[in-house]
Amino acid sequence: MNQYEYLKGSHDLETLTDWGPFIRDLYGLSHIADRKRGLKLDFFFVPGILRRKFFLPETLRESGCSPLEAAPDLSYFSFRQQMEGVDELYADLAYGRIADDLWLCRCEFVNKTDKLRGMSLLSYARLSPRPDVVPQLPEGARWIDALSYVDIAYSYTRFDHNLTFSGGRRGEQDYPGTVGGSCVGQPFYDRTLPCFAAKKNDSIRYEWQSFAGEEVLFLRAQSELGDSPRMECVINGQKQLVLIPGTGKFELIFLGTLHANGKVQIKLTADNDSKGVRIDGFVIGKADLRADKIVFAPIGRAVAPKTEPGPVSESFLLSGTGLQGSYALWRSMPAAADREYWTGDLAKLVNYSYGLRHVYYHGGWESPGDEYCHDTYIVPVSVPADGSTVIHVLVGAGANGKKASEKLLAQDRSFEALEKAYLAAKNRALKFTPVSGGEQYEFTQKITAATCLTNINFPIRARGKNIRHHVPDKYFNSLYSWDSGFIGLGFLELDKTRAIENLNVYVTEPDDDENAFILHGTPLPVQAYLYAEIWNRYQDREMLEFFYPRLRHFYDFIAGHIPTSTFRSAKSNLLRSWDYFYNSGGWDDYPPQWYVYNHKKYEVAPAVTTAHAIRFAKILRRAALELGKIADPAIYEADIQAFTRALQELSWSESDGVFSYVLHDKDGNPDGIWMDPDSGENFNLGMDGCSPLVSGICTTKQRKRLFDRLSDPNGMWLNIGISTVDRRAPYFRTDGYWNGCVWMPHQWFFWKAALDDGRSDFAWKIADTALRIWHSEVRLSRYTFEHFSLVSERGEGCCHFGGLSSPVLNWYGAYYEKGRMTAGFDTWIRSLDVTENRASADLVIEGCEDDCCSLLFVTGGGDWNADYCGKTVPVSSVTASCIAVILPKHTEGTLTITSANAGK
Repeated sequence: MNQYEYLKGSHDLETLTDWGPFIRDLYGLSHIADRKRGLKLDFFFVPGILRRKFFLPETLRESGCSPLEAAPDLSYFSFRQQMEGVDELYADLAYGRIADDLWLCRCEFVNKTDKLRGMSLLSYARLSPRPDVVPQLPEGARWIDALSYVDIAYSYTRFDHNLTFSGGRRGEQDYPGTVGGSCVGQPFYDRTLPCFAAKKNDSIRYEWQSFAGEEVLFLRAQSELGDSPRMECVINGQKQLVLIPGTGKFELIFLGTLHANGKVQIKLTADNDSKGVRIDGFVIGKADLRADKIVFAPIGRAVAPKTEPGPVSESFLLSGTGLQGSYALWRSMPAAADREYWTGDLAKLVNYSYGLRHVYYHGGWESPGDEYCHDTYIVPVSVPADGSTVIHVLVGAGANGKKASEKLLAQDRSFEALEKAYLAAKNRALKFTPVSGGEQYEFTQKITAATCLTNINFPIRARGKNIRHHVPDKYFNSLYSWDSGFIGLGFLELDKTRAIENLNVYVTEPDDDENAFILHGTPLPVQAYLYAEIWNRYQDREMLEFFYPRLRHFYDFIAGHIPTSTFRSAKSNLLRSWDYFYNSGGWDDYPPQWYVYNHKKYEVAPAVTTAHAIRFAKILRRAALELGKIADPAIYEADIQAFTRALQELSWSESDGVFSYVLHDKDGNPDGIWMDPDSGENFNLGMDGCSPLVSGICTTKQRKRLFDRLSDPNGMWLNIGISTVDRRAPYFRTDGYWNGCVWMPHQWFFWKAALDDGRSDFAWKIADTALRIWHSEVRLSRYTFEHFSLVSERGEGCCHFGGLSSPVLNWYGAYYEKGRMTAGFDTWIRSLDVTENRASADLVIEGCEDDCCSLLFVTGGGDWNADYCGKTVPVSSVTASCIAVILPKHTEGTLTITSANAGK
């Protein structure tokens, strides 16, 4: 049995526990209290300066709090909240598992000033707010969710039939005020297609088994204010016309009485054109069920949390209706006050409420809302000059209050025992062991790794289930396809399991006809690169076998082999993804793409989509050969040839030295290179124009011209890396999001392409520049930003970004982790054995016979020699501890790297 079968059909991070840093808006600890309903309890600290201000550890803005350390399995993580200066007066907030369902939360105030300081601490338990509702039904009634339909049929052809947005069901929409947070309605991204039931004859069909006594049926649905959609409703053969009230709110609509027990069959069909209908679900119940007895309450209020005294001094129990268990909390320092309240905005309350600072203030600050909070106010906390003070909180969970209490009672709560438990948990944090030269980056790499690992939210919905998901930044509270591919690549430097489970989130089963893959945002197939990198790192054949059919499913849609896909709808073999997202390469305001979005010029095709499809095909072709799938390589080869011809014959501009956007006529025939409508110059003078370097289909002359453009200090090269747009282009600007900034992800692609072309010096320049600018910013600000400004050369954007910034982890590993072997896209490492003085690798290197590539190996220092296929090959030093080996392409054989000092 394949060891990865446990991932089959799942998009959750299966090996993690139900405890972790799953809060979106704050840094702290969460426990999943009800996975189906997406409920979690949060436990976190809010440190403060005595009767002055609180420091809420917010994730969505620059609040002075940043991740510090994390274990790959998230059994330990910590954050540092700055309160004065940087590392002058601060609180380290740590969370570690010390037993099953027992966590130690530790706040250490650190005072590096020469004055005694008075501090305060709020220790919170919170029921995380959600925008959805819970049906509160009379006895004998039950809820049937709208997304449990048997079939949905539109009256017209939809291009999203086999690729819905965000891993939903066909027609699924996330929508506040619905049960479970989603309904049948308008998909999140839909360039031209309307809401369900906006077109006459759209239909949806349900079947379920009724229970004895279930006789009355209601529909919960919504239409736009002033609209008047009609729907034909057929229930077990009985037909009626239903009017959906145009109130703009979800309404309960009586559908009638069921006349027999057994199978219930319902079909709803749009009877007119309208703005559409959102269907949340059905309530079925006994004959006396009335609409006024059916209530849809905010989920927090429905849980009705309550507290009671705990089993020992300074403890309390927390429980709630519908929660899967209870919680017991204990603090090591007496509380001046314990307070409970509901709020709609905890950040506003903590940051702006004067009364919250005072222990005697027990009311008046509540704002309307459905966020339940319990705070334990510990004040005053004395912290000596140049010293520290530690406060411990224990959180235990059990099936009931008694079981939760047993967790506390079993733990030695002495200061010494808790500190010992803390140190044991802390010891699980990720550690870096760099070779010479890498030590300077160790601290900032640790912060980057902790940020990537703790950028994890729950709940996020995928394929009808609530999952835990590593987000690019806590701000982006959703799936993100291409970002998450880079998160997985970053995780490859931290933990194999994290990388593999991250890959699994975005692939689907080969027979999934609703989702060829999980799409949210840019459909750039970074998961293919992650697949190849996992193989080259570990040569894990079971991984290769398990994911191959899933990635083939992914590829088939992009390559146009699935009939409903419009990627290959043009008659040029140039691929376009505009129907699925406005963004082709992740670069939001990249000039030609931005023009397409604003002017709806969807007939053009970029170079980047086809370029990455070629590399995707090459990766799967090599995997198919490795796995002995005899028939598949010919399919990929035919695509590679067709896509290559299209780029070379239609997209390449000899006069401009870039690959271009290509125009098409109304019938999909290619109609020439697209020039900037304002200046008349080629509209693709930037990263997209250089993207075919990734595919490996460029001629020697083309590669030189493209690499010259990337490395030209008057063109795309800057002190901080590669600009997204060539600065000589008339549409270059300095006030954009991508246009005028340096980002890490496409630099990773060009770095790998440089290795493919034997340009180890330029590859090093990319990596070294990125590591230095990253280290400088993180050390100074403690934040991990999205991108860097060409004007300020400082970090900008989201401040706790991990996703597209994670290549800095890969560059660090490639040059500073001893024993690491790194190659370009064309090199397939079939086996790898590394010892102290020797490395041996079985390689397959694709490409043209006359070309060479570079391969990196971190030796740790000293002189090294290399031979390939029995012949000596050139070796050069990149750093004092890393060498580059030059190898011929279109070859296969054994590479042996040996220390010149071995045996001396």
